[in-house]
Amino acid sequence: MKYKNLHKQYFHLIIVSVASLLVTNCAPKKYTNTKINTSYIEVANTVETNNDIDTFLKPYRDHITNDLSKVLANNPQDLDKASERWQNPMTNFYADAIFEIATPVFEQRTGKKIDFCLLNYGGIRATIAKGAITTRTAYDIMPFENNAIVLGLKGETVYELANFIISNKVAHPLSGIEIFVDKNQLVKDIKINNQLIDKNKTYYVITNDYLAKGGDKMDFLLKSTENYSLDYKLRNMFIAYFTKIDTLNPSVKPRIIFE
Repeated sequence: MKYKNLHKQYFHLIIVSVASLLVTNCAPKKYTNTKINTSYIEVANTVETNNDIDTFLKPYRDHITNDLSKVLANNPQDLDKASERWQNPMTNFYADAIFEIATPVFEQRTGKKIDFCLLNYGGIRATIAKGAITTRTAYDIMPFENNAIVLGLKGETVYELANFIISNKVAHPLSGIEIFVDKNQLVKDIKINNQLIDKNKTYYVITNDYLAKGGDKMDFLLKSTENYSLDYKLRNMFIAYFTKIDTLNPSVKPRIIFE
């Protein structure tokens, strides 16, 4: 009897030991990095060109270059966002183009109309030189992947928007809206569609997804009551606008009017 009990104990001990070994070996191993080796490799003209890679990439490179070089319209004057203190032909064009291209798209999808456009001054990343406007021009002025967003804002929030622009003294591109400022640099009135706005009415503003999330400290846009993504990149909207026109003729009509 003792022999049998001892045999069972040994057998149980062997099973437990094997199971422990299996669990130990099957458990995921944890590694700790104790050393990092690095080296500096300078990329310069002395690096030999790989002809095979160049040959492989050439048709793709040529295709992209041809697309970007395609002439879409003509620009009779240099456009620079810094040419005036407040709105100027460059900022006016920037907002007007998006407003014009987005309006029929939004109306077709929702049956509603866009009332005005607000974009960010810092989003204009280049000037437009006098001469041919190409596809590359659109990439230069809008190198980011921003999409167009339409927000529904109450009139009282539109007043916050206007006060923000005036108090921060930044010429953000505007279209479809007029902000009237008194002698004390305070917002006196706001007109949309040539009518004084109603603080309780909802107005639809076309902007970009960066601002719609409160970018550039525009937290008031987070108060939107409606949000519609057009799934349309601003860059592609500029390309559509350039393709639509023959000659760029930006408006000089002021959007911010001082007493």
